[in-house]
Amino acid sequence: MLTVAVTGDVGAGKSTLATIWASLGANVVDADALAKAQWQKPEVLSQAVGRWGGAVSRDGAPVPAEIAKRAFASEEEYRFMNSLIHPGVRADMRRKAASFRGLSAVEIPLLFEAGGFDWIDYIVYVSAPCDLRGQRNASRGLDGAEIARRERFMASRDEKKAKSDLVLVNDGDAERWKAVARSQGERLIEMASVRELTTFCGSLEDAQRIASLLVREHLAACANISPVNSCYYWNGSICNEQEWRMSCKTTERALVPAMECIRANHPYELPAITSAELSRSDIRTLAWIADAVSRSIERM
Repeated sequence: MLTVAVTGDVGAGKSTLATIWASLGANVVDADALAKAQWQKPEVLSQAVGRWGGAVSRDGAPVPAEIAKRAFASEEEYRFMNSLIHPGVRADMRRKAASFRGLSAVEIPLLFEAGGFDWIDYIVYVSAPCDLRGQRNASRGLDGAEIARRERFMASRDEKKAKSDLVLVNDGDAERWKAVARSQGERLIEMASVRELTTFCGSLEDAQRIASLLVREHLAACANISPVNSCYYWNGSICNEQEWRMSCKTTERALVPAMECIRANHPYELPAITSAELSRSDIRTLAWIADAVSRSIERM
């Protein structure tokens, strides 16, 4: 399990990145969509009307253009807008991300401005030159002037980049950006799929032999061996034996060949082999495991 925040410059290509990751199998949560849902709540819209007047609502529905015009008029109004919608958006995002398995990508344009995202494991910042952003988004009403107007109340780009784990620069054509998105998405999905694979052996020598084979063949990044006292039911009897627990770290794609390797080299008639998905883990450890095991996947 891995939760990644996608943030960055206005109009830099965050949505394209998230869309490609979704096509690869990632669970994508769109903060903008959740923010739009917040505006549908009567208690939120009524506070906006009370501050900005009736033009921001028509027939009980929000008028996005009028809201944006007022919300970005000054820093005070910008912060008022954030206080209206950010608490609900944060709660909805966290709830959604917690319900997923594997890679969850949460698109949060105002990640650093909103705060309160201690449940995020990894931050990807998407950047692009100002002139390109204006050209690409003019059809959406986000020309260079409008982008500058919206960004003037936000934290500086340099500050946000420094706080991010990965900065991706979208300064080429659309196909190049899609290729970058696909490459990064595949690696993060592999990192999110890390599993612990476990079996038990009758001797230390057998456990060491199987562990060494898995690591040598890049079916696991590492293995740990420890003595255990086992009680199990086998062939009509209850057995109490000392065994050796061998657990290793692998990924979802290498899981089946790793289990096949254990079965083929285990002296037991029926070796007990189980796997468990990991919850939140150190991001550098996940990257190391994914990179080590990817060598075996490349040969498949």
